[in-house]
Amino acid sequence: MYQDLLNTIGRAFSGAAAKRSTAAIARYHRIQASPGYRAAAKWVLAALQEAGLDASIERYPANLHERFWTLPSFQEWDCRAATLDWLKPDGPQRLCDYRASAISIIQRSVSAVGEFEVVDVGDGRLQDYEGLDVAGKLVLSRTSSANTYREAVQKRGAAGVLFDHIDATAPGRSRIDLPDARQYASFWWGEENPTGWGFVLTPRQGDAIRAALAAAEPVTMRVHIDARLYDGEMENVIATIPGAGEGALLATAHLCHPQDFANDNASGAAALLETAVTLHRLIASGELPPPRRTLIFLWIPEMTGTYAWLSRHESLIPDIIAGVNLDMVGEDQAKTGSTLLIDSPPAAMASFAPALLSRLRDALLTQAFSFPQVITPLPLIRSKTIPFSGGTDHMVTSDPTVGIPSPTLIQWPDSFYHTTADTMEMVDEKSLWLAGTLTGSYLMWLANAGREDALWLGWEMVHRYEVDLAAFVGDSLAAMTDLSPADAARAWAALDAGVSFRQDRMSAALESLLRLAPLENDLLSLVGDMNELTDGLLDRARHQVRPRSLPTLEPSPDDEAWRRRASAIIPQRLYRGPIMEMGSPHQLFAFDEADIETWRGLYRQVPHWRLVRVFAEYWTDGQRDLAEIARLTALESGQNAGPAIETWFRLLEKAGLMVMQ
Repeated sequence: MYQDLLNTIGRAFSGAAAKRSTAAIARYHRIQASPGYRAAAKWVLAALQEAGLDASIERYPANLHERFWTLPSFQEWDCRAATLDWLKPDGPQRLCDYRASAISIIQRSVSAVGEFEVVDVGDGRLQDYEGLDVAGKLVLSRTSSANTYREAVQKRGAAGVLFDHIDATAPGRSRIDLPDARQYASFWWGEENPTGWGFVLTPRQGDAIRAALAAAEPVTMRVHIDARLYDGEMENVIATIPGAGEGALLATAHLCHPQDFANDNASGAAALLETAVTLHRLIASGELPPPRRTLIFLWIPEMTGTYAWLSRHESLIPDIIAGVNLDMVGEDQAKTGSTLLIDSPPAAMASFAPALLSRLRDALLTQAFSFPQVITPLPLIRSKTIPFSGGTDHMVTSDPTVGIPSPTLIQWPDSFYHTTADTMEMVDEKSLWLAGTLTGSYLMWLANAGREDALWLGWEMVHRYEVDLAAFVGDSLAAMTDLSPADAARAWAALDAGVSFRQDRMSAALESLLRLAPLENDLLSLVGDMNELTDGLLDRARHQVRPRSLPTLEPSPDDEAWRRRASAIIPQRLYRGPIMEMGSPHQLFAFDEADIETWRGLYRQVPHWRLVRVFAEYWTDGQRDLAEIARLTALESGQNAGPAIETWFRLLEKAGLMVMQ
């Protein structure tokens, strides 16, 4: 079903060529809607056309008036020069130079010239501003540039921003671990925002300034920035391998990010480039059969390019049966501490796609990355299939209002993510080979899959479901052993609900096989087998907990009152794709200050709110009531956030994006 395909593509795909392409792409300063990004797009286009692919560049307006579905566009940005000098008694010390490191400026800064006193606001909390006069001064802060801009520049009249933090996004990643790295920081401007400017310091530079301020030494910076925002364009690169008219598949990788950033995401863009070139060559030579389904490859500015392409090509969407997204796939795991993840589509878009990608991944790992002298293959590369976590372009395509189930391949966590330490030294051609061979095999398998292929994949899905469900039940029962009867009863209720949720989602995933072929009675057999093994696991679990005589628990009056009220409300989305918060709420909706404070309060009140609210949007299909949406969101996210979801939906209703029937 797949072994010959893996062998053929694996022999032809060059990890070394993909690494050279990674280096070539990383040369460009690839900020969304900028001359540097445009140059990178032209380079990718030339490489595709030289290899003989049908490829082109599609352009979209980059201004303050255009929207791609709900996502606002933004102006093009060009920075020609930027320097920051610390004016010391013994002479100026250069801290930042855009020509030496393009990330040393906060991206989308505007022109500025002058000398400015520096004030330290530490972590940028409200109490950190108490007693400080920041008007007309440069503010040194460890919080995000957006927060500092809002609190220091907009509210208190500061001149500009200095940012010197390293976010702890991975083990072994902090100010101490990366003292001489600069972290990627950017402004996002809307029509009503005044524009501002700022620089990114290394932690060592920031600490030196704080030490001087603590010693009561005046700190003055000389600033020179030559940059501008203007109405322009942004680009997607598109390549196709035509099929026989039986649908299409979509493969994406974002081309954007700062100069010298290698793994994020020059590696994903390069791996997709080599995948497209390899498949085209193998099909042209007859080593692979022509695809029945068209292959569409997109190199995009992250998120915005996906929205732009989908909104312009809505008529194509129903024909695209599945997708895949490549994001940060080139990591040297020994250096970056990463794991190759298959990030699945959300549960509301349950699909065959992650099971297929996982099966192909497992075959490649045991063949190419294991000890040859042992009987049982031992993979030498870390990899795992995980539930949907969002954060990249598959969260747009996998929204049920779009309906293109798209796993993401990504190496995460990465100790050097979004910093100047993400260099070519951290890229491994074997990782690129694995990602490209896996992507190409996945695409070509789906491009020609018929009834027998779909039936095999269905049984593969059932086998994987059984293993995953047994692990969930076993973990849940083990956690109940030391609980009180009341707590054990709650744990059992959670186990029972979790099993039912997984059973329902596997049924939906099996049904998605109809996108590949008409399975008729075979689908009933697959679902029946899945239901039978689910019942068997639950019966075994009940036998294990029955001696404990668990009590029956009643819901709290408050929860029950909200549930009854929410069950009478049916939210209906009036937009496609999730709400993407790439700037201030002012840019997205006509909210007043009270609404914006409510919006921000949700992030403070609900852990992982950004993902929780996206789950709630995905479950909103115009049929489910609010209580059911909250229940499904809780099962998927682990966060019981019903009232917060209602608050969010009421804000969307006020913005004209939702109707609460």
